[in-house]
Amino acid sequence: MNDIRHPAARRIAAPRIAPAVWQSWLGRHVRVCREPLLDPSRRLVVIAPHPDDEVLACALLMQQHAACGGALHLVAVTDGEASHGETGQGVRWLARLRDSERCAGLARLHLLHMPITRLHLPDGGVAQAGSRLHAALQQLLRPGDTLLTTWRLDGHPDHECCGRVAADLAWRLGLELLQAPVWMWHWASPGAPGIPWQRLCALPATRQAVRAKIAALRAHHSQWLPRSPQLPPVLDDAIIERAHWQHEYFFV
Repeated sequence: MNDIRHPAARRIAAPRIAPAVWQSWLGRHVRVCREPLLDPSRRLVVIAPHPDDEVLACALLMQQHAACGGALHLVAVTDGEASHGETGQGVRWLARLRDSERCAGLARLHLLHMPITRLHLPDGGVAQAGSRLHAALQQLLRPGDTLLTTWRLDGHPDHECCGRVAADLAWRLGLELLQAPVWMWHWASPGAPGIPWQRLCALPATRQAVRAKIAALRAHHSQWLPRSPQLPPVLDDAIIERAHWQHEYFFV
């Protein structure tokens, strides 16, 4: 199945392409944003499907925007309570743990002051609650905002729903929209047809900002550690390696 419009083509499994191969190809084929990607006068509204997605998707951009004096607002779509669903651990306990990990991660990015709107939508069921997401965002957004969320074809259904809803609202309200691939790197291949590579932009960052991103990701202990003797961590080696990249990538 090669047509990425078909969900089977976007199934998340073991990474097909090593991060180093991706990095080499991206360095030759994707344009680098030399100017700030965002106007500091715009509020950046980050729509994160799960705790840690704001780190994986845009920790470097959030740091850059804050350093320029830009305002930020985080929309926590779900509590991430389903990440250990197979283990039988309590969802309430896990939701509280993941929220505390999120706060610790934001502190390591020096972004603990960022306002957070928690929607408590069902982890793994955002698509079924899409109308609630749409309504909540419509109340929150204001003219001049820039939206940032996961790509509408990222592979994870929650990520994809956030991407679709954000795209609809950006179109309706005339807002700028950035979409970050998070899981795409697992199932796609360099130059694959159907992916709008011409719209992909690389945002460079300082080594200090990358170190802060890794520290923020390490705060999400529940995702780094094996979920059970039979289940590996949610964040596999490829994701960790990609988090060390000196660039973040956005469809613009």
